[in-house]
Amino acid sequence: MNKLAKEYDGKATFLCINTRGIPDAKSYKESKGLNEPALLHGAVRPPEEYGLRYIPHKVVIDKGGKVVKNFEGVNLAEDVKAVV
Repeated sequence: MNKLAKEYDGKATFLCINTRGIPDAKSYKESKGLNEPALLHGAVRPPEEYGLRYIPHKVVIDKGGKVVKNFEGVNLAEDVKAVV
């Protein structure tokens, strides 16, 4: 995700959402080597539209806010390129 965040800087936003709190989010980010500042973290329940079923969970949302791909078969490199 670091590579994609750098590649799409200013064109896409990558969010890492953690439902257990900011300290846990920071710990997860560090443990996965996610050091790109553009990788934002949240500590709240994501919107229902994301259809969160599992953790980790990936969702691709287009510029208009429409969920275009949700969990099953998400390939961030290909899917982000398609919606940017």
